[in-house]
Amino acid sequence: MKIALSRDARAFAEALFSDESGAPPAERIEWLLRELADFVSHAGARTELILRGGLMTASWLAPPLIGRAPPLANLSVADRCRALEKLEHTPAGLPLLALKAMLCIIYYEHPDVLRASGITTTGEQAPACMTIEQRDAAVAR
Repeated sequence: MKIALSRDARAFAEALFSDESGAPPAERIEWLLRELADFVSHAGARTELILRGGLMTASWLAPPLIGRAPPLANLSVADRCRALEKLEHTPAGLPLLALKAMLCIIYYEHPDVLRASGITTTGEQAPACMTIEQRDAAVAR
């Protein structure tokens, strides 16, 4: 990913996946950005265009909605969250839906997130329903 795209994707992801304690660990965001770049490289030009459009919309249109100057990356995580929430309630918020979907699909595959969500246990890398052994057992039934 190019530098501006990576900066915008990082800013968006930190806000999207933040909680009361702040943004997710930097290593998890780095992992997400690497996986996103890989996903986009395989998904094609249309997907990259959707990603870029959503990130540009978020980066440049959201901050003014809370009286701040763009880009989104210059805001605190709390301000990014407020700005993105306001943007979601405007007609320009539609591109955020595709962007959120792409990021969520990837983010929730991270082993730490799977464990924190109770989907896997220590040592498991994927939900049991996704392992080859479980799938083969289900098919055999």
